[in-house]
Parts: sequence; C-alpha cells; structure tokens
Amino acid sequence: MAIEHGTADGAPVPIEGSDGQGRVMSRWRLYLIPCLVVATLLTGVALVLNLRRVEAELAAQVDAILVADGQSWASAEVSGRTATIMGTAPTLIAQRFALESADRVWGVARVVDGSGLLPLQPRYFWTATKRGDRLEITGFVPSEDERVAIIATAKRLLPALQIDDKTQLARGQPVDFLPIVQYAIARMTELAEGSVSVNGPALTIDGTARNEEEFASAAHALSVALPASASLHSIRILPPRTERFAWRLDFDGRNAVMTGFVPSDRARADVEAALRATIPDIVFDDRAVLASGAPESFASAATFAAYQLAHLSEGWASLDGTVLSMEGKARSVADYEQALAEIDAREGRTGNSIEFGSIDIVPAAVDPYVWRAERSPTALTLSGYVPNAEVRASVLAKASTLFAGLPIVDHLRVAEGDPKMDWIGAISFALEQLSRLGKGSVALTGRQYDVAGEALSTPDFHLIETELAKTLPASMELRHKSVAPAPISPYLFSAVRSTDRLTFAGYVPTDDAARAIVALAEPKFQDEKIDIRLELAGGVPDQFVDAVGAGLQAVSRLNGGRIDLVDTRLSVSGVAVSEPARAAIEAGLRRGLPDGYDLATSMTVAISGEPLSGAECQAALRAELAQDQIAFDGTKANVLEDSYGLIDRLAAIMQRCPAATIEVAGHTDSSGSPRRNQSLSEERARAVVDLLVADGVRRERLDTIGYGQSRPIASNSTNAGRAQNRRIEFNIVGQ
Repeated sequence: MAIEHGTADGAPVPIEGSDGQGRVMSRWRLYLIPCLVVATLLTGVALVLNLRRVEAELAAQVDAILVADGQSWASAEVSGRTATIMGTAPTLIAQRFALESADRVWGVARVVDGSGLLPLQPRYFWTATKRGDRLEITGFVPSEDERVAIIATAKRLLPALQIDDKTQLARGQPVDFLPIVQYAIARMTELAEGSVSVNGPALTIDGTARNEEEFASAAHALSVALPASASLHSIRILPPRTERFAWRLDFDGRNAVMTGFVPSDRARADVEAALRATIPDIVFDDRAVLASGAPESFASAATFAAYQLAHLSEGWASLDGTVLSMEGKARSVADYEQALAEIDAREGRTGNSIEFGSIDIVPAAVDPYVWRAERSPTALTLSGYVPNAEVRASVLAKASTLFAGLPIVDHLRVAEGDPKMDWIGAISFALEQLSRLGKGSVALTGRQYDVAGEALSTPDFHLIETELAKTLPASMELRHKSVAPAPISPYLFSAVRSTDRLTFAGYVPTDDAARAIVALAEPKFQDEKIDIRLELAGGVPDQFVDAVGAGLQAVSRLNGGRIDLVDTRLSVSGVAVSEPARAAIEAGLRRGLPDGYDLATSMTVAISGEPLSGAECQAALRAELAQDQIAFDGTKANVLEDSYGLIDRLAAIMQRCPAATIEVAGHTDSSGSPRRNQSLSEERARAVVDLLVADGVRRERLDTIGYGQSRPIASNSTNAGRAQNRRIEFNIVGQ
C-alpha cells in the first residue's frame, strides 16, 4: 500500500506496498469519507447562513412596514418564517396594529406577539419648569418618538436652556398630547421663570413674563391659539418682575400722571376709578408698566393714595415697596384736616397693611388769618388758625398751663397764610391777658388785636390797661379794647348839681359808657362845668346808661338836683320851679326809666323869689338866654328835652313879675323859603309858650309872634351865624 506524504511542494508521492492495489483502494476510502463529511458540513453551514440572511431580510422588511405604519416603537425578530413583535406598545390599539402590519409582509407565515404594554397612568400629566438656565421636564410621554419630538421643540424654542428630561413612558395621554405640549413649550418662551403643565387635556400656566410685550402676547395667544382639544385650567402669568417695585401718581389739580409699575390691569383700573370717584373731570395719563414683585398691600395703598389726592390742589403720592409717601398742598382747611384724619385713622387701624413714609401735606392758605380764644365760667374755647401742628401743640400747652383745671375746647385749624410776625408770641400774649379776665375773649385778625371782657380783679384790670397802653409785642396792633374791671356790688352812680357844677361819682363799666353819659349831660348843662370822678367797674346792670340819661334829664330841671343809682334803684331829689313842673319831671322819669328799674323821688317846689319890676324881669330873661338857647328838633318846631331845664328857669323868672305881659318872638335863619321860615318861627314861639304854661305861667300874659328870617343878628353865611339867628326872644311889652 502506498501512502502519500506530502513533499515539499505538496505533491502526492505513491507509497509502494506488498499488495499495491489493495493499498490503493484503502487509501481512496480514507480520503472519500472525510470529504463527504466536509461536504455535508459545508452544505449545512451554507443552508444555515442563507436562512439567517433570509430571516434578517424578512425582519428588516417587517421593521420597515412597522415604521411606515406609525408603529416605530415595535421591532421584529424572525425565526424561519415566524415573526415575533418586540417592544413596548403605547396602547392596545398600537399593539394590535403592529401585529397586523407584520402579518402583511410577504414571507411571514406566522406572527407572534412578544411586545409589552406601557403602564396606564390614570392621572396623566406633563410639566416643564423653567429655573434660571435650566428647563426641567417631568411627567409622562406616550412614546420615545414623542419624547424626542418634545425635546427637539424645546431645544428649538429655548436654545439657551439646558434641558433635563425626567419623563417616563406611560399610556393614558389625552388626544393631541403632542400639539398641546408643543403649545405649552411655546408659552415658556414668554416667561422669565415659571412652569407649564398638561394634566389630561387641561393646560396650566404659572409664571412671570419676560417683559410687558411678551406678557401681552401670551395673553393674546391664550385667547386665540389654544389647540382645539385642549382646555385652560389655570392661567397665572405675572408681568415682568422688578426688584424694586416703585409707583408714583402726580397731580396738578386737574391732570394726574401715573408712572412706575403696576401689578395688573385691574390695579390700573382701580386707581383710575378712585380718582374719578372724587374728581370726575380729571384728565388721567397712565404711563405705568406692568410688573411683578408688588407687595400685597399695593392695591389698597395705591387706591388710598388716589383718594387722598382729591384733598390736594397739587401734589404727589408714591409707593416704594410697601412704603407710601405723600406730598402736596391741601385744597382747603377742611381738606387738610380730612386728609390727615384719614391718614391717621388708616395708620392706627388694626391689621393695616400700609406702611407710611414721609407725609408732607401743606395746609391751604386763608385770608384773613384769624385766631380767637374765649373764656367762660365752664370752658376755654380756642378757634382760628395756626401755621402747623407744632404751633398748635404749643398753644394748647400754653393754654393748659394758664387755665389749669378749665376744660379746653380745641377748634384750632392748621392753615397757611399767617402774617409775617411772631404768631405764637402774639397768641401767648393774648392768652396771658385772657387769663386775667373772668370772662371775655381775645382775638387776632392778622396783626390786629381785640380784647374784651371783665377782669378777675382790680389789679388784673390795671395790669391789662398798662400792657395795652404800651407798644404791643410780636408786631401786634391794638384794634379794639373793651375790658371792664372786676364786678362791684352794689353798683353805685351819682350826679349832683350845684350852682355852676355837675359832679359825677361812682362807677361806669367802660370809658365808652363814661363818654356817653357826658355826651348826654353836655347839652342839658351847657353853662355848667362837669366834674368827673368816676371809676371803671364791672357788674353794671343792663341799660345802665339809659337809666343815667333819664336821671340827668330830671336833674337838668331841678335846682340842686341829684340822682343816686344803686344797682337798679334810682333816687331823684331837687327843687322844681312849680308843681306842674315837678309832676312833669316825675312823669318823664317814669316814662324814660328802663324796665326793671325802681324809682324813688324826693322833689319839692321852689318858693317864688322877690317880685321883679318889668325892667328887672327883662334883664333877668336876657341874662338866662345869654347862657343858653332853646334848642329845637332840626327844622321842626319841637323843643328838645335838653332845653326843658332852661324853660323851667325862664318860667321861674316870669313868675316873679306876674303883672308883666311878655312877647315870645320866634326867629329863623335864611335857610328855606321866607314863607316857610315865617310859619316855622310862629310855630316855635307857640311851642315854647305851651311849655311855659305847663310850668305855671298864665297864657294870657304871653303873646306869640314870628319874625321869620327878617331880623337876623348875625350873618347867615356861616353855620355859627345861622345858629345865632335861630332863636327865641322874650320881650316885656306891658306892666
């Protein structure tokens, strides 16, 4: 047998043996069997490799049809002609559609479902939150494809943000899940920070706009561009945030300009409504921009400030964070007081959310600028104006010190317009004077000072008088003074008539009262000196001067007449020229004495003197008329009461020459017509005769005649001359 070895070049070499042919056959078998085995193995390998290729191609065809049919979540594993669908189906329908798609592929004899199903989420939500430079996405997505689409949308719309996707696959998503989520991501572009959420088909947006324009665009998009299947659950898009929330409202009396920031359009409208509620014709210019970051108290503080501006003629209000400040000039004193009262009330309110900063409201100016203090037995009442609250407090403190224990009624008001003087110094001086009055008042009208009342005591009265006699402090100017001394009881007054003198003694309430009494006496006692020994005193009875006047009228007709007034009791004594004269004097007293006064008289009738001859009688009459003239009421024929005493004295002279016939002649000046003057002179002569007859002179002894203006004794070109020409003359015409 030949065995072939291999040579160097690999050629077979025959091997000789004892049985060469048998050995050849054996060697052939040795080669054939391995070759068959190898061939079989190679054929099997070829068949297996071809099957794998066919399965791979078939799987690729199935995968392609799955993608084409929208089932990219699924993939196929093929074994022979059996396709097994793998992956996690988002829905049962998708799972069924994938099996149906695979079954349509040619070459697939059998489809086996090896897929899983995404877990069902009964509360299906998706949220994107923007914080700084990161966008965090949480919740659920129905498939990887939609996850990829969502992330792609976020990167495209928000390229500057780092996206942190923490979503999980789950089924249960709403219809149009992807469009709703993409719409939500688009809204994120308008937010500086915040979140968007999809909960079922409901969309929630909560955040702060980047700027006012995007705040407006977000609002517009929400109103017109919402996907059809979506609904809005909660929208809270705040205006752009500002770190310092400042707001201001300026007012010039008619125009209001709002600047700075407001948190919402509602807040804008509330401010405007507050302004128009108090100033209907206001012109409102809104320049404020929307912003977040407003304090919780913004709405109440801004509307409160807007209401307060109605009290100002001009001014402003501002909010810096939570601090409200105001400045301006009040429209009136009442507006000033009301504004401060409302601010004080708001500041003291429990739970007040407004923090007040600088409040500088200037009071309105007034003219005239007045102040008054009045003291009564029960209270001190202060009224008028002071320039500021500090002066007001100072005045009240001064009053409390000077009038300790007396209740103070404060009606003081703060106002501008005080005169350029030491106003508080003037008030202090006035209060000190008032403290010396038991009752009374002091007042300032600008610089002018008035004081009236009744002194507490005589020393207080004299001190007030001394102070008022000097130059007043604080540039004050005394306008009116009516200060009575302390009350006196009993209140005494007397008037005593002697030969050539009338003496007043006792008390009068004021200098004006003394002057009034003297004025009453002078025409009645023209030829007598008036000696005044009066003192000022309080406690005067009512109508005191009228009572004194009635008494003086009686004294003017009495020889040695005297009146004594003790409170309201008047005593009169003296000698009348006749009984008719005495009766007339008493009747006049009772008629002229005011109600409430009592009268006591002690009057006698004079005894006629020694008889006079006609010449002596004429001389006596002329001597009496040389001292005084009978006075009439203007251009009338009525004799004034001031001349009744003179007529009484003339009647007494005539009684001493009872046999004489006397001509009573009337004369006038040249004023008026001659006819009228003639008539007037006759009427006046008759009026005098009537009074003489009333005094006891027999009428048949008296002849009346009027000469009119025909017998002047002085020039009618002067007042003095005309006064001399208006006269009554008495001439003895028979004895």
